[in-house]
Amino acid sequence: MKGFIRQLFRLGTFSLLAAASTQVFAAGYKMEFQSASVLADAGDAAVVEDAGTNWFNSAGLIMLPQQLVGSVIDLYDRTQFTGSVNAPNVVSTALGPNFFAQGSSNSNLNHILPAIHYSLPIRDRFAIGLSIVPAWGLAEDFGTSSFVRYELTRIYTKTIDIAPSIAVKINDKWSVGAGPDFNYLALDSKFNINSQSTAIGSVGDSVSRISGDDWNTGWHAGVLWRANDCTRFGINYRSKIVMHLTGYSGLFGLPAAVLATPSTNAFTFNWVLPPTTTISAYRDLNSRWAIMGSIAYDEWSTLRDYNAQNYMTATGPAPVTLYQGHRDTFDLGFGAHYTLNDKWMFRANAKYEPTPTGDLHRDINFPDSDKLGVQIGGRYHFSKKLAMDLIYGHVFTKAAPIRPQQVVNARTQVPLTGVTINGHTNTEIDLIGAQLIWNI
Repeated sequence: MKGFIRQLFRLGTFSLLAAASTQVFAAGYKMEFQSASVLADAGDAAVVEDAGTNWFNSAGLIMLPQQLVGSVIDLYDRTQFTGSVNAPNVVSTALGPNFFAQGSSNSNLNHILPAIHYSLPIRDRFAIGLSIVPAWGLAEDFGTSSFVRYELTRIYTKTIDIAPSIAVKINDKWSVGAGPDFNYLALDSKFNINSQSTAIGSVGDSVSRISGDDWNTGWHAGVLWRANDCTRFGINYRSKIVMHLTGYSGLFGLPAAVLATPSTNAFTFNWVLPPTTTISAYRDLNSRWAIMGSIAYDEWSTLRDYNAQNYMTATGPAPVTLYQGHRDTFDLGFGAHYTLNDKWMFRANAKYEPTPTGDLHRDINFPDSDKLGVQIGGRYHFSKKLAMDLIYGHVFTKAAPIRPQQVVNARTQVPLTGVTINGHTNTEIDLIGAQLIWNI
């Protein structure tokens, strides 16, 4: 049995590293797809239903049996940009044409997001847990022929968070839990540059690409208070993690006379994953109905701008800055459970998540907006050992204005491409998910 569990965890790790992650349905690029059951709830830090509790509040582990949970969520994200793009020729406006176009362009993405959770009680007062999940992400793909290609063709991330925990039962009312987070994040992004000029032998667009990855660590801690057999309150905290991405930056398509060395492997980029605090409550009203709710505080103000070193430009590697000016947010959720019989339990929730982005500093790489998500789900018990969760959700989003943003050479304060984009994005999001719960 131990060998089987070890192999399953290994398989889960590799499958998660292969999974792409998206920025939708979360404040900013914080994702909420770690558990199909909790996604259909709203009392994240107080609902203790399965081993997914390890991620949302590890203090709840002391209430669980030895259990293995596997979750898969399929996310379909459709983003449309409507507006205009103006891209000056970076070589010379006298030698090559400027570009201007307006209309609409679409990014349609589908993501399979797996997660694995494990819980193990140790005597009466202790428990350990492990979660292997996607935690942060960002993805858009407008294609290489889109009229927004001079701002973005594709941005794509891979992410994994490995979170072991230990929980301690202080008494019949209080328990605590904590552990480290081992986080991996990889980024790959492309956009075109208008460099057409037959006079210097550049007959098409140039292509700028960056990629980088990093492992870094943070931590999480939670407290659970069982006021009585029907009521629980929980609080969970996840720390800030700064990912120091290192990798590659290249600019291809310019003649050697303009850019002799088109790439560098010394590219670095710091990406802040902000701290978040969640406070939740859960209440059994009777044998059939339960209600729950959460407030999450995300400290996005820790991310003021993006800074990179050795970003390849038409004049060689340079330090660059893109201002963000994110603001802190409060996410709100409310949900309910209805137990039909010994086999079936149904759940539903609504979650409101404001965006940390402001209208003056939002760009098409990160077209985040205010969101209202509605999820419905159910759990079916095949036996005392095995159960399954199903979920469907739809996220309503507010139109997000997109304004001109400039990646600036941090040394000279000069914009790198001079591209201006004006318009707005509309996003539609649907998701389905399933989860198996095995009491070992």
